[in-house]
Amino acid sequence: MNDRRPEVAMAAAGEFGTLVALRAKQGEFAALNALPDGGSVQPLLELDGAKDSPEGEIRQLVKVARRLYEFGQLIMVDATELKGVPTVGGEIPGGLAELTDGLQAVDLLDPEQVPFIPVVRTGSPANQVAWIGRLCNELGAGGAVRVRRASAEPTELERVIVGLEVAVENLDLILDLQYVDSFTPQAVDWASLTFDDLGKFGQFRSLTLLSGPVPATLDQTALWERPRFEELLWRAVDGGVGQVRLGDYGVVHPGPGLNFRSNHVNMKYTCPEHWLFVRERMKNPTDRAPTTERVCRSLAESDSFTGPGFSWGDNEISRAAVGMGNALGSNSKPVAIGTSHHLAYLTSLQAA
Repeated sequence: MNDRRPEVAMAAAGEFGTLVALRAKQGEFAALNALPDGGSVQPLLELDGAKDSPEGEIRQLVKVARRLYEFGQLIMVDATELKGVPTVGGEIPGGLAELTDGLQAVDLLDPEQVPFIPVVRTGSPANQVAWIGRLCNELGAGGAVRVRRASAEPTELERVIVGLEVAVENLDLILDLQYVDSFTPQAVDWASLTFDDLGKFGQFRSLTLLSGPVPATLDQTALWERPRFEELLWRAVDGGVGQVRLGDYGVVHPGPGLNFRSNHVNMKYTCPEHWLFVRERMKNPTDRAPTTERVCRSLAESDSFTGPGFSWGDNEISRAAVGMGNALGSNSKPVAIGTSHHLAYLTSLQAA
C-alpha cells in the first residue's frame, strides 16, 4: 500500500474552515502546488467555459487533486461552464468524467480512485443533475450544491436534491452572491433568510457564503485600499445563522476572465481589514518583468506586507523587490503570487 495515501481522506469532505473558488488557470495552479500542506482552506476549482477542449486544465487538476489528497484534502470541481452539449447522462465531454478517469489508480501500490467533490448548480438540467449525483455516490465523497441569486428558490433546491439522490448530510451548500461592491443590511438579510429557507431540507454537511469584491478592472495606479466586503457580509450573516463558512473568489473577479492583454501589471493583496491593490503601467509591451518588480517593491515597502515567511507568494514578492525574481514576465505570475498569499491569509484567519 502506498504509505502516502491518507487513511482518513474521506473524512476531509466538508471539514474545512474557509472556501475559495478558483479558476482552473496557471496562476491558481501554481499557488496550490506551492502550498506546504492541505491546510483548512477548501479549493473549489472552476473549469473555464471559454475553451472547447480543457485537456491542459484537466491534467493540472489531476496533479493538484493527487497532491492535496496526500494531505487528506479533497478538491471541489465545478464544470458547469464548459462548452458542449450534454450527453444523455448529463456529462459534458472533457469535464468531470475525464477528471475521474485521470484520478484512477496509477499502479498496484495505489489501488484506490482519488476522489473529489463534484459541484452542481441549481438551474442545471435534470439529466446533468442525475449524472453528477451518480458520480457523487461513485466517488464516495458526496457533493456540493452551488446556489446563485437567480435560482435560490427552495423549490429549485428541492428539485436538485431529489435529482442528485444524495443525502443532504453528504452535501455542502454554497450560497453564491458572486460580485459584491458594498456591504448592505439588505444583502445580509437576504443571505440569512435564504440560508434559513434552504436549511428546511435538512442539515447540510456545511454552509458557505461565497462572494468576491475584486472588480473586473482596476482604474487607478500606485497603491490603494478597498474594504473586505465579502468578509464583512460573512461575519454579519454568520452572527445570525451560525456555522456559516467564509467563501471568496481569491484575487480575481467572480465573472469570466477578460480576453485582452493589459498594459498594466496589478496585484491584489489580502489584509485583515482591507484589500491592497497595486497597479503600475508598463512603458512598453516588453516591460512586463520590470513593471512586476516595481509592483512587488511597492508592496514590500508598504505597511501591509506580511513578510517573506508568510507564504511562497510573499517570498516571491520579497525576492522580486530586490531584483531576484524569476518568471516575472509571465501574465500568470501576479495571480500566482496573490493567490498564494491569499490562501495563507485564509488559513491564518481560520486559526485566529
